[in-house]
Amino acid sequence: MEYEVLKNINQIIERDSKDTTYKFALLRATIEVIQEKSPYQKFEGDRVVLPVGLLILKWLEYYYPIIEQELPQRNGDDLDSFTLSFRTLFKEVTDFYKMRGGLSVFYSEIIRGNLPDEMEDTVFQLCKKLRDTIKDQPMRYIGKSVNGTEYSIFKREETNIRLMQPDNMDVNFLIENFSCFSIPLDYFKVMELMGSFVTGMHSILINWAEFTVDKDKSLNMNQVLETMLKSPQEARNVLLSEKIFKALNKRNGGLECVWSGSKITNDLNIDHVLPFSVWRNNDLWNLLPAKAAVNNRKRDKIPSIELLDHRKDRIISYWQIIRETEQAGFEKEMNVNLVTRQDFEQHNWENSAFHSLKEKSRYLIETRGFEAFNL
Repeated sequence: MEYEVLKNINQIIERDSKDTTYKFALLRATIEVIQEKSPYQKFEGDRVVLPVGLLILKWLEYYYPIIEQELPQRNGDDLDSFTLSFRTLFKEVTDFYKMRGGLSVFYSEIIRGNLPDEMEDTVFQLCKKLRDTIKDQPMRYIGKSVNGTEYSIFKREETNIRLMQPDNMDVNFLIENFSCFSIPLDYFKVMELMGSFVTGMHSILINWAEFTVDKDKSLNMNQVLETMLKSPQEARNVLLSEKIFKALNKRNGGLECVWSGSKITNDLNIDHVLPFSVWRNNDLWNLLPAKAAVNNRKRDKIPSIELLDHRKDRIISYWQIIRETEQAGFEKEMNVNLVTRQDFEQHNWENSAFHSLKEKSRYLIETRGFEAFNL
């Protein structure tokens, strides 16, 4: 069955409509959401259900640098090749943030609900347009070359509820109000296991880049790939975490290394629990204090399940400290990767978040094959 699904995915990439890059964006986003082990995924019979809002977040990330640099994304003449259903709205966003920090600032503000008042309506309308584009176009046609029917793989949730603009546009609103979609369980399993290969150098990204270069001969593959791989978290940005833990270190006369339990004094490092090279995540929950020597030993390894269990109380205590200092941002970042909003409301977020962290580590070690870190 897995072999047949892989064959189908390859056929979809090679044969399904290439009128626009929407197909590549939807497949890439779905694979990344699955591999990030979203706490919102639900198994219902032979299908897996996920929020469309998570796909919208990915499309905002993917298309921002493409719109900003005006790369062609559609078949047609020179004018038509730049025509995407959401380009006009997205261009308003990229123009607004051009002198305000670009993609990284925009992404942070929509996650945390800190959008400037003058951009709230534009971003809301853009997200609605992205939702409609995703559900009415690539979800509709992906798999038609394999099965001969529309919506043969992706199923969209039908709803008559009218979407109203919120007082505060943030990640929670996207996840909870932009409906859901589902895919077959066998496709989910293949994407979970093999998705990183599918999105590798011989599939989605390369096809997408080749498509773009073909539309503009002045571009080269390196230029386009660099643009497409641009992330809202491009560097190891740990400044806020450093500020929090340096203040705590000074106040307490030392901290405890999150991994070894040894006292930190003048050798404080901020460690990415899930390494940045693997997870590319600078969220506050993923940045905890460690001794420099321990951090150097850990490097790009994944904390083992045994180590996590051994250090559970200290990890949770640091999360609680961060939450006391930066509650809104901490909770919204948690809501993307570790827990649902209801976990905070029901006051059981610590154990739920820790369980999610363990599952991510288990997945990276046992399924993806990354090296485990033990002391």
